[in-house]
Amino acid sequence: SLLHGFDRRISEETGMPSFLAENPLNCVVMGAGEALSEIALLRRVTVTPRKSS
Repeated sequence: SLLHGFDRRISEETGMPSFLAENPLNCVVMGAGEALSEIALLRRVTVTPRKSS
């Protein structure tokens, strides 16, 4: 991660181990690609904020 200490904070808050990626920016791109490859599913599970009146 490019955020110092983020891995430790995630581990502390969730109680699960977390690991730093060797190439964090590549992971972001790969994750976005995976999400877009399942765009129909992503649309079904995305929460749309309600408009306030």
